[in-house]
Amino acid sequence: MNKTILTILTSIILLPVFGQEIVRQDGYYDLKFGIYETKSLDKELIGFKPRVIEPQTEFKKEDNSAFLKVKGKVIALFDRVNDKGTAKPIGVLTKTSVIQVDTIFYKEIFKDTTKEWSLTFNVWYAITMNGQQYYTDYKIHDFIALQKELPKYNQEFLLVSQRTGYDEYYDNGYPNHFFVVILNDKNEITYNSEILDFDYGDEFWDAELMGSVSTEMTENGFEFNLSGLEDNFNGIWTGKELKKK
Repeated sequence: MNKTILTILTSIILLPVFGQEIVRQDGYYDLKFGIYETKSLDKELIGFKPRVIEPQTEFKKEDNSAFLKVKGKVIALFDRVNDKGTAKPIGVLTKTSVIQVDTIFYKEIFKDTTKEWSLTFNVWYAITMNGQQYYTDYKIHDFIALQKELPKYNQEFLLVSQRTGYDEYYDNGYPNHFFVVILNDKNEITYNSEILDFDYGDEFWDAELMGSVSTEMTENGFEFNLSGLEDNFNGIWTGKELKKK
């Protein structure tokens, strides 16, 4: 591969952002046999009628800002790293929230020996939400693939995704599970979509170099087109609702 192109591709791989601490446990990359079960989704730990924690709606334009995307389930939040499942949650999140990621704890990788290649990860986040710190092992959405001011609607459009990673690399590259967030003029969430029906399938993301996304403001609304390796998504934001073209 041309050295210049290789340098560019290396520069746009989706690495964890600055402004947060990384703690990697000794022997993290030594695979263990078994399956790690996400404690923030453990129904037994969550129990009956848990306390509901209010989401943060204000998006702070800081390097460590991210999202906890609630997808039809509640997300349990703890007051400590709780990978052994010995502590009850202090509450649950029922709506998608803005968060600030303070620390990422990479603890263990498990290999499921009943399958050809299947890994699960014991990775925890210390996060701040509405000024309070919590802990969760629910995977965050921390890559903003597109951020666009929409003066016509006095809004800002965000296209948010997870860094889904590859092999033993939990969150390096391969953005996927995209959803749309709309902010008002106070940087508050006024709308967030379901996960888009789109599989990007590539390790890298770059609108100009790779044509990953194109946009146009038309008389019908803000149109955006996502292009993956084998999939495409064409959407339009009307100022009030998201439609698939």
